[in-house]
Amino acid sequence: MISWGYKGHRSIARIAQIHFTKNTAYAISLILKDESMADISTWADDHKNPATSKWHFVNLPLGLSHDEFFIFITRQTENNIYTAILKEKAILLKSSSTAEQKNKALKYLIHLIGDAHQPMHVSRAKDKGGNRIQVRLDNKGTNLHKLWDRELLDYEALSEEEIVRQYDKAGKAQIKQWQADIPIEWLWESYQLSSELYANIKPGQKIDDALCERYIQVVRLRIDQAGIRLAGELNRLFDKADVHKLRVSNR
Repeated sequence: MISWGYKGHRSIARIAQIHFTKNTAYAISLILKDESMADISTWADDHKNPATSKWHFVNLPLGLSHDEFFIFITRQTENNIYTAILKEKAILLKSSSTAEQKNKALKYLIHLIGDAHQPMHVSRAKDKGGNRIQVRLDNKGTNLHKLWDRELLDYEALSEEEIVRQYDKAGKAQIKQWQADIPIEWLWESYQLSSELYANIKPGQKIDDALCERYIQVVRLRIDQAGIRLAGELNRLFDKADVHKLRVSNR
């Protein structure tokens, strides 16, 4: 499962960069050793292994209220996207973390914040996040998960540059609100969306142009939110960072 596909993850990273402070941008370039954020945004999928495979999603039952959802997420003992995001942020905050540990943690965090905004990564275990729900698009078979990972983006047929330019439309007040939301709220939003999809999309259903147009608006929102929130998280982590220490530690 490659959430948002390569184009989606790269676009989220590029939207985030637009909203960095200067210090954050410099700190990140040091930690990533001048690799571009877009290029490393899919690193966590490219280097997936059994130890981290569960970091990209969380499984829940349907029908949870907001309070029940919070309890369910915070009381889970298995690794999942929520625990992974908190873990990688903690590594980046820890002064004793090595340059290599910070590099790896940042690569994961950039990717996982994108994953958190893909609705089918906060969904049910029994159908593997929609992978077992077959649907049809353009007279071809696909599944609900793949539809949201990349096929809605393919349907819109925009380039990476066009996605960044057209999706990144939030005003200052909206940006402030989105960046004030905590990670568990991002997951709650995805859970609400996946619950709606489970209710409305039936196995074997044809995804017509009207449905594509309806859902692409949700894709636009979630990718923009992911980019804006990624910027917010990284600005909080690195806007006041001592770049001299980072520069020395990366030698």
